[in-house]
Amino acid sequence: MTGPGLNFNLMDQLTFYGSYHTRGWNQAIHFVFVPLIHWTITVWLAYAPLPTSFDLPAHLDFLPPAISSAAVLNWGLLVLILYSLYYMALEPFAGATWGLLLGIPMWLTATAFAQYVPYAWAWAIGLHILSWYLQVEVGHILIEHRKPALLDSFMQSLVLAGLFAWMEGLFALGYRPKLHAELIRRVEENIARNKAEAEGLLTG
Repeated sequence: MTGPGLNFNLMDQLTFYGSYHTRGWNQAIHFVFVPLIHWTITVWLAYAPLPTSFDLPAHLDFLPPAISSAAVLNWGLLVLILYSLYYMALEPFAGATWGLLLGIPMWLTATAFAQYVPYAWAWAIGLHILSWYLQVEVGHILIEHRKPALLDSFMQSLVLAGLFAWMEGLFALGYRPKLHAELIRRVEENIARNKAEAEGLLTG
């Protein structure tokens, strides 16, 4: 099954990604380890400051030093901003809360980790590999019994994973129940359609 490609249709995007993540334990694994994958990438990007002379930490001296010193303009921040903007275009509340409650803390903690922890990049590699292993081997192979979405649409999966995991958390808290119900219905239809197509290819 191939995805619809990146677009600004929330239901299209969630239906594609949700079709690979229907079991609760797999969703729970992704809820934890998708952000950890983003965080480890942000650690690596923290080593690459943006080409600007603007000193953001100096303008945040009213904040505790542990926070202001980590507020460095680096490529990790730029990537998280781009993610947040796309997520907000798809779903304003989910995108904004992802950026404020996850994106900014991710940037600050990843930057601080890179600043103060020796060989932070190496620790990030270990956590990154562990996160992928748990998602693919445990989440998809052992629990979902289905290949990961990234094998059908790599870039789409990398971009959507964070929003899908975040929205699953919001749905669990009762956010937009009608949207959640419609998503479940479409995912079930999508899985049934693709199963029928696969069986047709086998018997054809």
